Amino acid sequence: MNISLETFVPLQFKRKKGKLLVDGRESAHDVRIIEAVARAMYWHNLLDSGTFKSVVEIARAEGLMPTTVGRLLRLARLAPDIVEQFMRGCQPRRLTLLWLMRNDIPALWPDQRQMLERFR
Repeated sequence: MNISLETFVPLQFKRKKGKLLVDGRESAHDVRIIEAVARAMYWHNLLDSGTFKSVVEIARAEGLMPTTVGRLLRLARLAPDIVEQFMRGCQPRRLTLLWLMRNDIPALWPDQRQMLERFR
């Protein structure tokens, strides 16, 4: 199966003198987290729709390790208001994609919010 995977994030990213600009404004957005969440949601949709039957199939198509895909897929379970914070650039500054990938993300949204508050 040869399927092209693309992820769309409705923001325009540019660099000016080493600073990240989002939609023409200097930003505090963590682009890596935003891209990872978008990718996770896309993959989750591919699994739900039956386009791919497993994490292993997605990993093979993306050229990634299944563990990497599995860790990123956890981001698809984030509460909508947390995703919105990321999109607005209001995420805790100390929160990183690496931390999100290496640590368990609670299934319950109130627990996720509490987890993020520890970073503030």
